[in-house]
Amino acid sequence: MRLLIIDDEIVALNALKKRVDWLSYGFQEVFTAQDAASARELLVRTKIDLVLCDVEMPGEDGLSLIRFIRDNYVDTDCIMVTCHAEFDYLKQAMKSKAYDYILKPIDYEELDTLLKQFVAEKQEKNTKKMVEQIVERTEAFRGGSEDTQGDRIETAKRYIEDHLHEKIYVEDLASLIHVNEQYFMRVFKKETGKSVTEYITERRISLASALLKNTDKSINFIADSVGCDNYSYFTKLFKKYTGFTPREYRNQFQKS
Repeated sequence: MRLLIIDDEIVALNALKKRVDWLSYGFQEVFTAQDAASARELLVRTKIDLVLCDVEMPGEDGLSLIRFIRDNYVDTDCIMVTCHAEFDYLKQAMKSKAYDYILKPIDYEELDTLLKQFVAEKQEKNTKKMVEQIVERTEAFRGGSEDTQGDRIETAKRYIEDHLHEKIYVEDLASLIHVNEQYFMRVFKKETGKSVTEYITERRISLASALLKNTDKSINFIADSVGCDNYSYFTKLFKKYTGFTPREYRNQFQKS
C-alpha cells in the first residue's frame, strides 16, 4: 500500500513520517506534501491507499482537499488530522466522507489503533472482492457453451505443450483460464477423459519417446527436456508407461 501525509508544517510532517513504522502496517511507500496543490499533483501520478491530511492549511484547506479526493479517487481513504475538537466542526469534516479523524497533538497509541482498524478493513474488502471475482469468473465459465469451455481447455493444453520442459502447476493453468483449481480439474477431466496430472505425464512420455527415436540426444538431456531432473525417476516413469526403459526403447528402434 501507499500512504500520503499532508501538512504545511515541515517539522510535524517529518515527525509523523519518521516516528511511525509504516511498513509494519503494510505501507511500502510513504509520500509527503506541504499543500493541497502538491498533493493533487501526486495523486494524479500515483495510486494512494490512505491520506493523512492536516485540515488547517493556508490556501486550500484539508476539508476541501478531502472532498476532492472522495469525488475523484474512490479507492483512497482519508484520515483528518486536526486541532479542532468542536462537534460542529467535526460533523462538517465527517460530511466530507473522511475515513476517520485524529486530534493534534497526535496520540500515537490512538493512531496505532486507527491504522490497525484501517488495515483490517482494507484486507477484508480485498478478500471479499477477490472472492466475488472468482465466483463471477467461475459462473461465467459454467454458463458458457460447451464450445467455449472446450476452447479454454484447449488453451490450457497448448500451455502444457509449450511448457513440458518445466514444472507445471494446476494453479497456473486454472489462473490462465480464470477459474478456480477444483473447477478446472473437473472440467479438464470431463473434456479430456484424463486428470491434469495424467495428461501432462502422457504428453511428457510422448515427447520423450519421439526424442529417443529421432535424435541421438543423451537420456539425461531428454529427461531434462520433459521436466524430469531425476534420471532414476524418469526411467521408472518411462517404463511404467511404455514397458521399456529409455535405453531399451531407443535400442528397439535402432535395431529396426
